[in-house]
Amino acid sequence: MNNRTRHSAKAKRLPLPIGNSDWLHVVQHDWHADKTQLISGLLDRDATVALFTRPRRFGKTFALEMLHTFFEKTEKSNAFLFKGTKVWQDAAHRAEQGKYPVLHITLKDAKGSDWAETREMIVDAVRDEYDRHQAVFSDEKCIETARAFHRQLCLEQKTPRNFQRAIGILAAALHAHYGEKPVILIDEYDSPINWAATRGFGEESLQFFRNFLSSALKDGKHCRLGVMTGILRVAKEGVLSGLNNPKVYSVFDSDFSDCFGFTEDEVRDLLATYGHPEKMDEAKAWYDGYCFGGCEIYNPWSLLNYVDDGFTPQPYWLDTSSNDLVADAISRMTPRRREELADMFEKGERKVPCARELGRYGTIQNDPEIIWSLLVHTGYLKVLSGPDENSKAVLAFPNRELKRVFRDDILAPIKRTPATGDDLYDLLDSLTSGDGESFRKSVERFLVSSASYFDTAKEDFFHGLILGLLAIGRDYFEIHSNREEGDGRPDILMKPLPGVPLPGVVLEFKSPKIPRRVSQKRRDALLAAAAKKARRQIDEKGYATDMESAGITVLKYGIGFHGKHVALAPALRMEHQ
Repeated sequence: MNNRTRHSAKAKRLPLPIGNSDWLHVVQHDWHADKTQLISGLLDRDATVALFTRPRRFGKTFALEMLHTFFEKTEKSNAFLFKGTKVWQDAAHRAEQGKYPVLHITLKDAKGSDWAETREMIVDAVRDEYDRHQAVFSDEKCIETARAFHRQLCLEQKTPRNFQRAIGILAAALHAHYGEKPVILIDEYDSPINWAATRGFGEESLQFFRNFLSSALKDGKHCRLGVMTGILRVAKEGVLSGLNNPKVYSVFDSDFSDCFGFTEDEVRDLLATYGHPEKMDEAKAWYDGYCFGGCEIYNPWSLLNYVDDGFTPQPYWLDTSSNDLVADAISRMTPRRREELADMFEKGERKVPCARELGRYGTIQNDPEIIWSLLVHTGYLKVLSGPDENSKAVLAFPNRELKRVFRDDILAPIKRTPATGDDLYDLLDSLTSGDGESFRKSVERFLVSSASYFDTAKEDFFHGLILGLLAIGRDYFEIHSNREEGDGRPDILMKPLPGVPLPGVVLEFKSPKIPRRVSQKRRDALLAAAAKKARRQIDEKGYATDMESAGITVLKYGIGFHGKHVALAPALRMEHQ
């Protein structure tokens, strides 16, 4: 038996690291791919803080365990674990191994029933790290502030009043003890934030995390390198605002694109190692197709399970963990969005609104179009092209597995969502998209299906009806009725809430006098004239001036009605930079 045969036979007996994020154990006992180029890339860049966002089960926790093992100063050197790897090829990189204290916190399980319980789970995660570095607090170099804070945590009776400074205090203590700035690793930083955002205590979590993260990562005073992982790339001016512009590497970025998930060469090695290189086409059809910054990537969780399960193709990624914001967005979807998602499933690709960067936490769940961006960032869909100058991209399913997962994770919940209110969402959707004709038809449907006394209804009754129908939009708009605006009082004015990327809407109603016996043609002409008069009034009295001055796009509708018949003057969209 030659050396290559002996190596292959030994490799075939190696366990697969399914669900095991203990890098130290895996590299010594299990099959694994060398991802130490992540270390090299971080050392070659100047950014103090890096955030990596990837879908669930793409090796984020495993990557941070690797960084921990590489950088941490230990009594017994871990250098032998890195010999022969990519990072070990550079002498300057080798010199960084085992040189720093490491502060490592994971927040993936910080999900309580309310903010108080969630916060205590974060306290427990930090307390564990304080306990791991307990020797630091008996050092004469340790500042009294750190000692006092450590004593408070040890009591475990209540959360220290200044707990938001916890990471910064520990980082300063480590710096003083070792004489080197610590490497700070925070895994799944957005897990408790996503959880809170969908359970009613999002703002409390945001206020906490802005200071909690910046206490040690803001200016690099006590931080050699900060690395965070999460699922979503959100606006930096939100929860990351205190970090002096951290460098964010998302699924759209080419840097580090091969550091999470398996490349095609790594998949070939995996299949050959376990004796079935001929399965490459099947593996590609089921688990390839992700495109991170132009790099072709396979789903590592699914590939490992596929091999371990005797090369049986199944959707292993299904139900591996929850995506709370995706589920919340599905529950808020309008019928139009639901139809678009169903159409996506049938056709396999679609050009839709999709942003590289999501909005601020606290507002993204109010964006009715956010579902497409969420599905890309969380791994359900991939970008074929774009986003273009209008923030639209062509999306598609990465592979066969994800089409199945999309059906079960996305379409099935939509079908289970109660249909109550769908017509109202249709009404709101057509109104805010500028589809005046659909809006007019929706209103007429409500009138036709209502009691006959609408035949003689006056303007105030019609006004109240429309206002009631649009009340479903209060998650997205401030809705005002007959409130002074400009030089008059518009019937209905809808101003988008802060952070909601929807146009403002102004509605003005007119009910012309129409004889009982009149031809349909004459009736339609009178209604159309009333609608145009109402539309002109919006401009003449400046009902939209304040919103337009604030840079808000405004849709203006003049509506003429009589009984169960409605005419609408076209909404004129005015763009503002």
